[in-house]
Amino acid sequence: MEKNFQPQAIIAVRLLRHWLGTIKFRFTAAISGTERNFASFDAGNGVRKPIEIVCHISQLLQNCYSIISDSPRVRLESKGWYEEAARFFELVEQLDQAILQFIPEQTVIETLVQGPLTDATGHIGQLTMLRRLAGTPVSYINYSQAMI
Repeated sequence: MEKNFQPQAIIAVRLLRHWLGTIKFRFTAAISGTERNFASFDAGNGVRKPIEIVCHISQLLQNCYSIISDSPRVRLESKGWYEEAARFFELVEQLDQAILQFIPEQTVIETLVQGPLTDATGHIGQLTMLRRLAGTPVSYINYSQAMI
């Protein structure tokens, strides 16, 4: 970090970047090895399909970027399975770079944590559960010891 941040701001930026890295790691684990047909897996009872969840996660990251960069929100249209995954990774990188340039205010950090970042984390858990229901569970990972 090149900017002259106060210690609390440095901690906040590190926390946001680590959280984003954790989201990327868990997302990668949740979709690795899936086939295109997993995108349309239907668990029934109005449960979102994996493709809908991934698009929603990307929308959440786009919203984070809009908040941090003080730019207008952009509504994302759904793409194909592999294109959605690629967009997710592009948004993670874009958001990470924006966080590096960000001078965090407590209310903004609280908004990001309380809203889109926690929401994205929960939806990644849904993808993991849907993989199990689809018959292709994620292999065991000790998330506490993962290199983020």
